[in-house]
Amino acid sequence: MKILVINPNTTLEMTKSIGEMAEKYCMQGTKITAISPEWGPRSIEGHFEEYLSAMATVETVAKFKEDYDAFVIACYGDPGVSACREITDKPVVGIGEASMHMACFVGHKFSVVTVIPRIKPLLEDLVRQLGLTSKCASIRATNLSVLEIEKDPERAVTEMINEAKLAIENDGAEAICLGCAGMGPLDLRVQEAIGVPVFDGTVSAVKVAEGLVTYGKNTSKVGAYSWPEKKELVGCSEILKSISE
Repeated sequence: MKILVINPNTTLEMTKSIGEMAEKYCMQGTKITAISPEWGPRSIEGHFEEYLSAMATVETVAKFKEDYDAFVIACYGDPGVSACREITDKPVVGIGEASMHMACFVGHKFSVVTVIPRIKPLLEDLVRQLGLTSKCASIRATNLSVLEIEKDPERAVTEMINEAKLAIENDGAEAICLGCAGMGPLDLRVQEAIGVPVFDGTVSAVKVAEGLVTYGKNTSKVGAYSWPEKKELVGCSEILKSISE
C-alpha cells in the first residue's frame, strides 16, 4: 500500500516531521511518501492562505493520482479535501476530520488545541461542516504560530498542556485533538501530562486511509464527489486543465 501524505504548506522541515510521524505508526508494508506542493504559503493561518494551499494541494493530487492508493491532506483545516475527492476515486483523508472522528470513539466530547487565535473560526466552520458541533467541547488556541512549534518545542508543549487541561477542567473535554500537523511529535508528552487520549491528525488520517484501502473502499462517484464536469478551464496550469478535459 502506498500513501501520499501532502503537507499543504511549503515548509519542508515540517513536511519531514509529518512524514516521520506517519511512518512511525503505519502498518508494516505501507509505504509513506511525504511532500509539499511546489508553490504556496510557508504556513496556513487564515482564510487567504487556506484557499491558496487548497488549490496547490488539488494540483498535487492531480499530478500523482495514479501513483498512490490513498492521499492524506496534512493540514488541520483540511484545505482542498472535498475538491481532491472529486478528482480521484482513491480515498482522500483530511487530518482534521480523521482525528475528530477518532476522538469520538474514546470520549463523549473532544476539544481541539490549536495555534494562534485567528485559526479558531476556521476550525469552528470545519466542525460544523463535519456535523460534530454537539461532540466538540471547545476549540482552544495557544499563542503559537505554526512555524514556532518546531522552533521552540518546549514552549509549545507547555502551552498545549495548559490549554488541554483547561479544556478538560472547564469545557468537559474527554479527549484532545492537536489542531496543527506540526504539533504531532508532541502528542505523547501532552497525553502523559493530562491523562486523556490525545490525537495527532496525521497519524489518525493514515490509520483511516489504511483501513479504507485494506477494506477495499473507494470514494463514491455518485453525488457530491462525482467527477468534475467537462469544461474549458481558462488560464490554469496544464495539470488543472487535464482534470476537466
